[in-house]
Amino acid sequence: MICGGLKPGERKRRQAERVRLLSEALDVEILAHFYQRLDVKALARHVGGSRGLLARVAASRARAVMMCGVSFLVEAAERLRPDLSVLTPRADAGCPFSEMVGPAEALEARRARPGALLVADVKAARAVKELCDVALDPPESLTALSWPAERPATVLPALSSGDPDALPHRDWPGAECQVHRQVGPEAVRTILRQRPGALTAVNALCLPEVRALADHVGDSQSMWDWCLSCEADDVLVVGESGLVESLRAARPEKRFWETDVEVFCPNM
Repeated sequence: MICGGLKPGERKRRQAERVRLLSEALDVEILAHFYQRLDVKALARHVGGSRGLLARVAASRARAVMMCGVSFLVEAAERLRPDLSVLTPRADAGCPFSEMVGPAEALEARRARPGALLVADVKAARAVKELCDVALDPPESLTALSWPAERPATVLPALSSGDPDALPHRDWPGAECQVHRQVGPEAVRTILRQRPGALTAVNALCLPEVRALADHVGDSQSMWDWCLSCEADDVLVVGESGLVESLRAARPEKRFWETDVEVFCPNM
């Protein structure tokens, strides 16, 4: 099929080149989440997870950034760098997990546990972060956070950055990512039986019984860093398929495996 006198492949190539030229001329840094399509990631100056992208925003010297990701990433970037123009190709790209908790739930969490520290995860909406005691926005890390051992905490919607068991806390009841919770423990065990020497990286939003099988648990950025640095040649990655796609492109000499369950985020 010919589109406008050009074959589809040539038309896409020219469109991509035009985007690159425009981004350079306008000094717009294109940022894309791991979960984006491959052709979108190919246009980006930086590809990463939520924390990695926001750390990039914090350090950017561009006139503007184009955030190719869901709406909480755009809001977090604006909050992090109010001096920077933050653009997005899709203002309606919401995240159901992020949207499970709004201001009403934040106030209810405060009433339910009045002495607890109210913590907003990086995926929380801006309105929720404004009602919390602490907002886990990069470049702040969990290890740098002063967390009173004697004080309980409630994380809204759930602790997705780093090891979810590293801090004494409760997630919001019922907060779960339907994308990552599709994978059950038997799907993981099946691959590990086939690849007995493989190490396993699991997204923190997966089921607890799946996390229990992991050598590393974290968000997509933490998984990326660990998968690239670990010494194993075979790594089972239990996370959204776009992360595996990016890992395979970055380290073609390593073997990154997935379970038979398709883990795909339609919102990205």
